[in-house]
Amino acid sequence: MIAQKSALSTLHRFVLWLTCACMASFLLLGCGSKKYYTPEQAHDTLIFDRSFSSPIAANNRYGAMLKDGSLITRDGIIPYNAKIPKKARFLGESGGYYIFAKGCESVYLVRTSVLDEQAFGNQTCSIKEQNTACSQDELEIKTTMCALSASIKGSLLALIGSDNSMSIFDINAPAQEPKFSHKGSSVLAVNELIAAPLFLESLVVFPTLDGRLLIVSTKTFTPERNIIISSEKFFNNVIYLYGDDSRIFAATPKKLISIVSGQEFSYNESIKDALFYKGYLYVLTPDGMLAQLDHTLRPINTEKFTYAKLEGIAIANDTLYTFETHGGYVIAVGLKDFSHKVYKTQDTFGRTPPNKLNFYSNSVFYYNKYYYDFERLR
Repeated sequence: MIAQKSALSTLHRFVLWLTCACMASFLLLGCGSKKYYTPEQAHDTLIFDRSFSSPIAANNRYGAMLKDGSLITRDGIIPYNAKIPKKARFLGESGGYYIFAKGCESVYLVRTSVLDEQAFGNQTCSIKEQNTACSQDELEIKTTMCALSASIKGSLLALIGSDNSMSIFDINAPAQEPKFSHKGSSVLAVNELIAAPLFLESLVVFPTLDGRLLIVSTKTFTPERNIIISSEKFFNNVIYLYGDDSRIFAATPKKLISIVSGQEFSYNESIKDALFYKGYLYVLTPDGMLAQLDHTLRPINTEKFTYAKLEGIAIANDTLYTFETHGGYVIAVGLKDFSHKVYKTQDTFGRTPPNKLNFYSNSVFYYNKYYYDFERLR
């Protein structure tokens, strides 16, 4: 009996050992089978040698806020000022104002010239006396939404809320009632790149959180068109929106469309990010492809970086830069011939950047408290 128990105990130990060995082998094989981007040659090393005194605490598609309250916009750093509201989320800059969300109760506007003495040189508020919206230094608009993105044109403020609601306010009106309000279908999860409303001549285009474009007249404040881009249940918000009165480009993580002179074109690839520049649309896909498309979304040039996880688009000196997150590489692609160079990156202490950018603007990549301006690279 004792011998039988001993044999069973030995068998149990063997089964347990075998199970653990199989699990370990499975994990090792699984890890070993994961592929990472490896360039044939790194051209040089880029050192993120510029830094702020405080790290980035929060960010979105249009700006970031440092831990000390300073702002990063598409144009650079705005040092902390007492006019910057505390415990507020920075949504971006539009129509001569810096826009903040104060919880889910209000949207707070601070005129750009209050924080940036060059604001009146950028033609957003060039004639103060003729633009009553620009004559007010600070405004607070009461809302019933948690604003995620916003845009301003003249005296009109367009908002998108976390509940997929859309509103238009006249910031000069004495009564703060929305001129337009609409709530879309509920969403469970969204991509962190959330596009802001786009003002055209007499329209505002709302990029919804459920993969649509809702086009509203700014004359009658009624919907004129509803365009479905994609219908995924999760992470289906519009992540990119650009346009003028003759064309619109919009993307969700699953599809890209363009509307040109009333005609609609589509590019049926998964989309990581996009940027319109000098007549072409540049697109990153999750599987490591960079594509140059014309206004009908016809590919002009493509380059596939096998196993690369690309993030961010910056352009300087006719070169497009994107960040490969796994290896900490910057890939530079010449826009004239689509030839490319690869740079290894590190900070001033020789450390490879983490696998995510916090923010990127026209020509600058930011992470933590470090940044690199590609205008320096010739």
